[in-house]
Amino acid sequence: MRGIGGLLGLLIVLNGASAQLTRQERAEGFRPLFNGKDLRGWKVYAGPAWRVEKGELVGPTEGAGWIGTEAEYDHFILRGEYWIDKGATHESNSGIFIRAQRTATPWIQGYEIQISLQDPANPTGSIYGRVPTNLERMREIAPEKQWNQFEIRACGSRIQVTINGEMVQDADLHEFSKGVIGFQQHHPGVTVRFRNIRLKPLKPSECDEGWQPLFNGKDLTGWFATGLARWEVKDGVLIGQGGMGHLFTERTFRDFELRAMIRIRSVRPDQFKPNNGIYFRAKPNPQNPNNWPVGYEAQVFNHAGTDYITGSLYNRVRASRLLTRDEAWFSMRIVAKGDHIQIFVNGQKVVDTHNRDFEEGHIAIQCHDPFTIIETRDLYWRPLTR
Repeated sequence: MRGIGGLLGLLIVLNGASAQLTRQERAEGFRPLFNGKDLRGWKVYAGPAWRVEKGELVGPTEGAGWIGTEAEYDHFILRGEYWIDKGATHESNSGIFIRAQRTATPWIQGYEIQISLQDPANPTGSIYGRVPTNLERMREIAPEKQWNQFEIRACGSRIQVTINGEMVQDADLHEFSKGVIGFQQHHPGVTVRFRNIRLKPLKPSECDEGWQPLFNGKDLTGWFATGLARWEVKDGVLIGQGGMGHLFTERTFRDFELRAMIRIRSVRPDQFKPNNGIYFRAKPNPQNPNNWPVGYEAQVFNHAGTDYITGSLYNRVRASRLLTRDEAWFSMRIVAKGDHIQIFVNGQKVVDTHNRDFEEGHIAIQCHDPFTIIETRDLYWRPLTR
């Protein structure tokens, strides 16, 4: 009886609202964003009216559109649940808008966290049109016709998405810093419901977390190159192409965490598959500095088969799954602490291993061959202590 009472004591329902706050959430500063009774604080910006049923926010099955908050938000943690059924239609498509502008196309003038298990280009968890997830993986994580929990953390340029307890997105985007939060009814016939919507505003100081820029977004200050590749900076993106070569940081690193946004493409996609990597604890080859560096490589190769796929610790540990594709941005995070090495792709851990081969060295971006173009931006690092 005491255990039941303790569990009930964790659940706090405010004014009959569907947003249920645990004691910890309430202490942390979460509050209901939807009261579960009416549309107070919300506005339909396009399409038919939404309705409230049994504490749930329900989309209009008769037409497309979206509903959003009247207030705008910049830094926050958003939590809630969604339920979707495509019915007799072609696709179970909906979305969660953040930092959206009050237009008819908030997925363009804002960010949309996609909900769809039929769209291979933008599956559930994708930041629509910007950073995709993997369709097969998302079908495992977030099936249709069940309540799926989501958490979206938007802090500065960094956006992290967790669905059913698994992080599926960890990206840096700089287009929009503030806007409304909203939900989409993509097309008629789809049933989509949202409930338990709560939000915690964050201060800009809470977004720092000790991260330091590794690349200034303007030029190659702090870096040196080896090999044949040509390196340039354009619109805040570090671009390498033209041949095999590597761009090294001038300083060396021992125990650290690194994160970056990466995109690779081929100049001849019908003939050559782009191949690349991020080296760490590395140094130029002492026998030939224009050859492959000596150190660890986090592989970037988006084609399953005999080679090591994106996120692998090259020649040592294969990534557990392929989550990326060519010509699309993705995030990579590398944690190196002592002999413990972890690699994350789009927020999902794909390598977790121990290795003592290298203890300290440079970070380097690889341009693998004359047919690959590597684009890298938003490189950040922070020191770790043992």
